[in-house]
Amino acid sequence: MSLRLPDHVLRIAPYVPGKPVEEAARETGLADIVKMASNENPLGPSPRAVEAARDAALRANRYPDGSGYVLRQALAARHRFPASQVVLGNGSTELVEIVAKTFLGAGRTAVVADRAFIMYRIAVLAMNAPLISVPLRDERHDLAAMAAACDARTALVYIGNPNNPTGTHVGRAAFAAYFAALPPHVLTVIDEAYFDYVEAGDYPDGLDFLRAGRNVLILRTFSKIHGLAGLRIGYGITAPEVARGLEAVRSPFNTSSIAQAAAHAALDDREHVDRSRAENRREARFVQAELARRRLDFVPSVANFVLVRTPLPGEELTRRLLALGVIVRPMETYGYRDAVRVSFGTRAENERFLAALDQVLDLAGRPGGAP
Repeated sequence: MSLRLPDHVLRIAPYVPGKPVEEAARETGLADIVKMASNENPLGPSPRAVEAARDAALRANRYPDGSGYVLRQALAARHRFPASQVVLGNGSTELVEIVAKTFLGAGRTAVVADRAFIMYRIAVLAMNAPLISVPLRDERHDLAAMAAACDARTALVYIGNPNNPTGTHVGRAAFAAYFAALPPHVLTVIDEAYFDYVEAGDYPDGLDFLRAGRNVLILRTFSKIHGLAGLRIGYGITAPEVARGLEAVRSPFNTSSIAQAAAHAALDDREHVDRSRAENRREARFVQAELARRRLDFVPSVANFVLVRTPLPGEELTRRLLALGVIVRPMETYGYRDAVRVSFGTRAENERFLAALDQVLDLAGRPGGAP
């Protein structure tokens, strides 16, 4: 083959998502699979969203509203910003890429944490832009170091709050110091995909930074607490001039009519959101208490998943759990060789994970046997 990919593309390791249930069933031959790898809502989508998606599917022969007018108006009213400052994405992940396309190039750099959502890194590298990676501190973003890493060439800083894969957050005081030290020309992308799950008292609403005049792009998604991961829809809210730039770069019809309709319906279903939050709160406490009882090290989480360190390499543990019908996410790609990330499921799913974990670790000769 005479074609040659650009060197900067060859240096990118492709993103590997959580294994789909269908693929796991084909590999294992098992009919009963529990997926706890992709931080999805185990309660499913809002019934209102399902009904709206079905209705919209009847008109799937027509292109969607390219501007997403109805959904953007609803989001603008909910968050008290003009609709012109709301940008829709094919999941918030697409907006991670769109902002890189908009702001990077010609030697302009981006700053990311070394163990944060890997799509930040991929988005920057895909633009052949210089990437500055800053280590986490105590398993959370070190905002002081990230601000110090910025210089005249820096265009973007990506911050996950809460961070994936650690489930940790950064509080208001750290952000205040960060913005005080940040050069004024830098745009901060704050990814709040897990915003609705966080109940920590010092957790900031990133939109308040925008209201205060900070240069920020706040990302939210319907994939997590709203349970619409399969429809791929998210949004960003930012300053008018940034929104104009993102709109110029994004693809037309990047969000489907079905996704727009479902998201609009889900936005008003507070009962489903409240029930999902309460379920996650209860199961997060249960799983983390059970991990502690087993004397397993983990990073306390404010999100809907937990990073668990285990006596086995994460890849090996993942394979052994898969053989028992439980899908988790190995974290070697993120620099955690001996860890897996586990989404909180229903009580039945969580109990099945813990039973499988006991079985695997006992087979691996864990000192002391089962707890």
